[in-house]
This record gives sequence, structure tokens and C-alpha cells, in this order.
Amino acid sequence: MAEDRIRRLARKIEDLRRKDESSAARRREIQRQRLEAARQLHCVCQTFVGKINELIKDDQMSLVPSEFPGEAVEDCRWQYMLNVRGRVLLIDLEPPPSLVSTELFRKPYIMQGEVRFFNQELLDDSRVEEHGLFFCPGEGAKDPNGRRQGAWLFWNGRSYKSGPMDDAYFAELMDQLM
Repeated sequence: MAEDRIRRLARKIEDLRRKDESSAARRREIQRQRLEAARQLHCVCQTFVGKINELIKDDQMSLVPSEFPGEAVEDCRWQYMLNVRGRVLLIDLEPPPSLVSTELFRKPYIMQGEVRFFNQELLDDSRVEEHGLFFCPGEGAKDPNGRRQGAWLFWNGRSYKSGPMDDAYFAELMDQLM
């Protein structure tokens, strides 16, 4: 009877190791997805700035940082700024407290943040507009294997509107600042 108990305990310990290895692999995969999500959003910003700057001669829009910062540690935060003549979109990104969350948005997300947009007139009135940002791995286009690639979605808490973070979204925000 004692030997049976010891065998069961040994199996549980082996199962525990496999479970821990599986959890560690999942954390590494989500960290990889977070880095890729931050890179993807920076690319969307670069593309938007490039399209705008192709159409104007003076007063070019800038993106800071102009290049993606690269590797990050697990709790790293990213910040991007789009600016043209004092009209600013400020994007802050960070991982949620847990690996995957639904606390602030109805769809599961692995990155969260805000986009704040303002100009001098809004600052003079002590107003800064803000939308929530979420990277949802279960959204977006499918890859050749049929798996979702993930997508950045915004959430406007005032109007309850949400949608993809794309050129049209950035253009709408900038248009509000003109």
C-alpha cells in the first residue's frame, strides 16, 4: 500500500514537471507574440506616416521612435508618438497583469494600452482624448495554416465604438485634431 502511494506520488511529480514545462513554453510564446504585436503596431504607424508624408511637402509628420526599438524584457513598455505641427497621437503599450486578460475589453488580449490624442487647444482646455488599445491574438486575418494572426483593436469608452487600428483609424484621430 505504501509503495502504491509512492508510485502515485512519483507520477504526480512527473506530471507536475510536464505541466511546468508546458506553462513556461506558453509564457515564452505569449512573450514572443507581445513583441511581434508591438512590432506590428509600429509598422502600422510607419506606414501611416509614410503615406501622409508622400502627399505633403512641408510640415512632415514624424514618428518617434522612427525604428522599432527591438527586443524587450517581459514587463517592458513601449511608447510611440506621431506628431505634426503639435497635433499628437501618443501610444502607450504594456502587457496586462496576467498572460491573457479580458478585464478591460470583451475579447481576450495579451497587450493593452492607450492612444492619447491632443493639440494645444485641447491642452488649453485641460482635455486629452483617450482610447483603449488591445492586441487580441484570436482576431485578425488567418495565416496559411488557418490560425488567426492577431489584431490591434481600439475601444472608445465614450461611444462604445471599437475597431481595427489601421490607417483609417489614425486618419480619423488626426482629422479630429486639425
